[in-house]
Amino acid sequence: MRAVALDEKGLPLLLIAALFLALLTAQGVVSVNQAQISNYVVVALVQGAIYLAAAILVLRNPGGLASLVIILVVALLLRAIALTALPYLTNDAFRYVWDGRLGWEGISPYLYVPADEQLAHLHDPEIYPHINQKERAVTIYPPVAQLLFMAAVAIHDGIAGMKAVMLVCEAVTVIALIGWLRAEGLPASRVLIYAWHPLPIWEFSGQAHLDAAATAFLALGIWAAVHQRQGWTGALFAMAALVKYFPVVLLPALWRRWDWRLPVILFVTAALLCLPYVSAAGTGLLGFLGQHLDNEGYRDGWGFQVVWYLRDFHIADPSGALYVACALTVLFGVAAWAVFCRGADEFRPERMALVGAAFVFLTSPHYPWYFGFLCALAVRIPHPALLVMTITCVTLQLPRLDGGFSWTHLYAMTFVLPLIVWGLWEIGIRLSPRIERLNSDFLRLDTKNMRL
Repeated sequence: MRAVALDEKGLPLLLIAALFLALLTAQGVVSVNQAQISNYVVVALVQGAIYLAAAILVLRNPGGLASLVIILVVALLLRAIALTALPYLTNDAFRYVWDGRLGWEGISPYLYVPADEQLAHLHDPEIYPHINQKERAVTIYPPVAQLLFMAAVAIHDGIAGMKAVMLVCEAVTVIALIGWLRAEGLPASRVLIYAWHPLPIWEFSGQAHLDAAATAFLALGIWAAVHQRQGWTGALFAMAALVKYFPVVLLPALWRRWDWRLPVILFVTAALLCLPYVSAAGTGLLGFLGQHLDNEGYRDGWGFQVVWYLRDFHIADPSGALYVACALTVLFGVAAWAVFCRGADEFRPERMALVGAAFVFLTSPHYPWYFGFLCALAVRIPHPALLVMTITCVTLQLPRLDGGFSWTHLYAMTFVLPLIVWGLWEIGIRLSPRIERLNSDFLRLDTKNMRL
């Protein structure tokens, strides 16, 4: 299939999509600021549909420099609009600011809960009242996250500073993704798949979620891996894991077998970054993580939506331990396949995307921002199931804020629907020559007919 330049044919359609996305983003801000969460979810889903059309347009008609500039300008505009949204979808950013303040005070956030009397002088009316679990939970965030919190507070002691840092992280992600695409001879205009995706716009720029930073380090690490810089990949993934722990699950797809540099540098980098905090907190460095997992229902099994689904429909009643054992077995199996079913020096991004998707499916996070890193992987592997999952996960906002929605309904929307899309796509490859060509051009990425 010969790709037609976006600059020649599809640019007007792309600009129309951009206009609608901007209008919907503005409407979503109004809904969020008025705490109309159901309205916001509807807006985000409509955004997702328009975004999907724009992504297909770019995949079918890769553009040149002019298209890339427009894509980046529109991405910045959408984020500028989302920045005006109040942190009503989550209160995590208040904890970030609090931890940053403690850092500048020279106080370990792993030792004291916010309500501790020793911290009374920091109890202000803007941040402190909104901190979640302030009476019983020390921080849950690793050392590199703490450094970012301090940087944000240095910029501005409030939510605005945190949003500024996450916006910078998003810029880093976009640059790294463009570098990744160019390194593999793919059109840079495909960065639209991340840059216009509603999920990072809302959750990273709009709500200042820390996953923006983890995704930035992850994208830089992948860029380094494409250039076979295993040492840099290890260092960057160590930093990513010390923002949020999940990036380490992707390492099997990036590791060149028997290359010692990646694991050694990863562990050395992680140890050096943790050392200042270990000296103060010791084993408390994991903070509230264990209790957080219990609170989310992962110990008894209810936190896993697969288990919830099976129990709700009286199909089976597996224990949490049994499910964890089965999930780890599957995940290790997928990871082993990613490592050994390829050449020793071969980088296979589609396997990395599958490892990431398997991890998310098996752990079934309760919050949409945990899906954000998949949006970055979709730039390289824009599988319909992956795009559908990252679009529909916004529905996970509903039970926490509006009520009236069961996890069973949301499991169907967030996980079952993408599986159906995946199955239909795979069947279509075998039945339809057109879908087979699309799969070859856009997912398996036969780059002969793609131009920069």
